[in-house]
Parts: sequence; C-alpha cells; structure tokens
Amino acid sequence: MKYIVGNWKSNQNLTQSFLWLDDLIALKPKITPDKKVILCLPFTDIATFNQKLNESGLPIEVAAQNVSHMAPGKHTGEINAQMLSELVSYCIVGHHERRADFAETSDVVATKASFLLENSITPIICLDKPYLDQQIKSLFTQGVEVSKCIFVYEPASAIGTGNSIDPKDANHVAHQISFLTDYLSPVLYGGSVSPDNIKSYMDEPNISGVLVGTDSLNPTLFADIINAT
Repeated sequence: MKYIVGNWKSNQNLTQSFLWLDDLIALKPKITPDKKVILCLPFTDIATFNQKLNESGLPIEVAAQNVSHMAPGKHTGEINAQMLSELVSYCIVGHHERRADFAETSDVVATKASFLLENSITPIICLDKPYLDQQIKSLFTQGVEVSKCIFVYEPASAIGTGNSIDPKDANHVAHQISFLTDYLSPVLYGGSVSPDNIKSYMDEPNISGVLVGTDSLNPTLFADIINAT
C-alpha cells in the first residue's frame, strides 16, 4: 500500500474546501486500490466535508490535524479523541509546527497517540532526527502499539521551504525508524513534496508514501501527485 496524505494545516474554510473538492472531482485522479489517499482537514471542515465527499464517491479518507492530550472533561475548547472518533479514521500528531509553536513534547505526543488508538483512530506520527529516538522511546514507554501507527519522517528544514531532502537520505532515516519500531509500521516522507519529486521518494524501498503540505492545497497539483505515485 502506498499512502498519499495531504495536510491543509490552518487553511481553507468550508466554502473553499467545497470548491477544492469540486475541482479535484473534475480532474478524476487515478486512485487505484494500492493507493490510500488521506486528507487532513481543519476541525471546522471535517463533518460537512465528509458528507460531501461520501456523496461524490471519491475514495479519499478524512483525517484530523491534531487532537487534545486530555481526556473528555472540563477542558474548554479542546477536541479530544472521543469527539473525533465518529468523524475520522486518522489524525496527525507530533508535527514539527506543533512542537515549535506550542512546545509539545514527545510524552505529550505519545499520550495523544494512545488516546487516538483507544478510540480506533490511526495516529500519523511525525518525526525528525533531533527527537526521533526520544519520541519512539516515549511511545513504547506509554504502551502505544506502534504496529497500529503510521510514521512520517519530516525534517524541519524541508517543511514549506521548497528544499526537499535527497531521497536516499530520506530512505536512510525511514529505515532507521522502521528498525526502531520493529519493522511493524509504514514510514512516509514529508517536506516540500511535489509532482516533480514524488516518484523519487516512492521508488525508495523504505518509504511507503508521502505527507504533502503546500501542494495539497492546489487540487491540480494534488491530483498530479496522486497520478504520479
């Protein structure tokens, strides 16, 4: 299975997301059974977008971009895993931007992953070399079943910069992640993925897919990425 995961980040209101979907439908991307396409939306878009997506028949799954590290309770404004469980099958945790902007730690990310799995949601766990070992250790310490997770190597230097790293280097780190997680989980690459470089990453033996940021906001580019996989 090859994974193509789009992350819209803090972009697209509901009207914009509907226009995006209409454009993608018109482009008729080739989503074959060996490809799993996942779209990570803002919380405000998920429920209504899901309904329109189901009506379209397009085989894309919806994911969340974050989840609370707290259990249900008196936590005003928090979106917990139980609340997401009826809406999504996947959720990103540990993205570099969450670590940099909100001081999230490896233990917090592991707690989020644990809550997601308790609610039958697959965590998409982002990693970078400075905290790679620490993050995986935290997952094992908290008893997270890594075989039920998806991992993404996403170097900070490549996020939104247009400077993707060499596919061979990405493959080397992906192999390291696979080794540390007992070869139980798919490992993706993220960081300035585009239609021009997608195939070079997919051809690497230890990379099972990509996490796409900026180019996922453009339906034409996202369709090109899907077709080039």
